[in-house]
This record gives sequence, C-alpha cells and structure tokens, in this order.
Amino acid sequence: MSSLIKKVISANFIAAPLCAFGILLSQAALATCSNTDCSIDVFFKGVYTDETCNISINGASANETVTLPTLSTATLKKDGTEAGSKLFDITLKDCPVSRTVTLFFNSDFSSADSATGNLINSVGSDHSQNAQVRLRKEDGALIKIDDATTGQDYVISPTGDAVTHHYTASYYAKGDSAVTAGKVRAAAGVELVYK
Repeated sequence: MSSLIKKVISANFIAAPLCAFGILLSQAALATCSNTDCSIDVFFKGVYTDETCNISINGASANETVTLPTLSTATLKKDGTEAGSKLFDITLKDCPVSRTVTLFFNSDFSSADSATGNLINSVGSDHSQNAQVRLRKEDGALIKIDDATTGQDYVISPTGDAVTHHYTASYYAKGDSAVTAGKVRAAAGVELVYK
C-alpha cells in the first residue's frame, strides 16, 4: 500500500510545505432503538503513515523560488517550442529507510494542460498569453502534471541517506497564436508517494 504526502512548489516556482498525514476520521451512525435499548453503529476509518521525508529545494528550504530566465518572445514563435530552461534540485532527506519514494507535480495551485502535461500560466492583464511551464526529470523525460507514473523515483537506502535529483523548468509555447510578452507564473504541488 502506498501513502501520499503533499508539499507545494511553484514556477516562477514558490515552494511551501503542506503536510497531509495523520488520522482521518469519518463516522456514520445508524440508530436502532426500542423503549429500553438503543444501539448506535459508529464506523471509523483511518490512515496512518510512517514519518515523511523533508524536502529541500536547491540546498535550502522547501520555500524556495525557481526563477526562469527572461527571454524574447521571438524564441517562442512556434507551437511546441521549448526554451529558457532552468535547472533546480530537490533533495529528500530524513525519509523512511529502505523505501522508494516517487515525487511528481500536481495542479493543486495552478491549472494544468492535460494535452501537453504542462502548467498553465496565471491569467492577468500583464501576463504572457500562450506560455506554459514544462517540467522535466534529470534524464530529460517529461513530468506530466498530475501523473504519478511520470514522476522521479528516489531510492532511499537502508541508512536513510539524503537523495538529490535534478529537474528542469522551461517555457513552452502552446497554440497557433504567438506567445505574447508578459509575466509567467505557475504553481505546482509536489506529491510524494511512498512505496
């Protein structure tokens, strides 16, 4: 059984932790009463996980910003063009030992394009149109937003040593219209799946 912990990262990329673990309770009551006796059925459901990993971005905290470089709109003229990549690292430490932890990104904080697997730029009068943010693993493979099967595996040793993997964020041109000048800002949640 795998368990799931969520943390937050963004592109212009802000990262702030949100832990989602502990006991979840739900109850349903069905009363069966007579004049002298009343029994109530109460059902409890729970999820308990072992300790979670601590996340460090670029050797600092889980609240870091990854800033993409400033580019000319001329570099993103054509649909499907990718440019302006920025390398960043995510380290998992203090993890449960002898486990594999898969890290992937979700759309809890920004919209995602299911066709491209990218984050969609925030909407605003001063924001770029037709620009998205694409994320890649250190082997160059695309990490599709909301798709755990495209995530990066961290193999945690029996000694629990910290593990670091490199990622790349870049601009991506989407659509037949040209990318317009403006801000690009997208936020993605980080989910850890413990196997």
